Amino acid sequence: MVNERLKEQAGKFFKEHQFVHCPAFPGEKVYFNSKGLNHLFYKGNNRARTHKEIVVRVDLLDRALKLLKIMPLPQEEDFIYRDKKKITFWAFEGVVEGKRIKVIIRRRGTGNKLFWSVIPAWRKSKFGER
Repeated sequence: MVNERLKEQAGKFFKEHQFVHCPAFPGEKVYFNSKGLNHLFYKGNNRARTHKEIVVRVDLLDRALKLLKIMPLPQEEDFIYRDKKKITFWAFEGVVEGKRIKVIIRRRGTGNKLFWSVIPAWRKSKFGER
């Protein structure tokens, strides 16, 4: 099955790159673990992503790693509360090898920072319209 091949490809990437040092978080590591791997294939509530979404995200993993290695500051920071724990998200956006991408980092409470997602980043025009 094609998704199995993509899972193997992404799993191999996560094993080879267990963490990255990002200049935006001096003295800390951003970890590539099973939670981020799972999020590449599933949305919240374990709903599967479309095959096209999965292909795009897996293909962007190398670029995501390169972007995190050079970004001095996140472009966005946001948080939510779930189960009385603060979950913080940071977004890094940039052009890597000719593609504009957005990489999301997540931290629950005071835990480790985790790679959460990578997506193609589309520019929005004025007032948030595409």
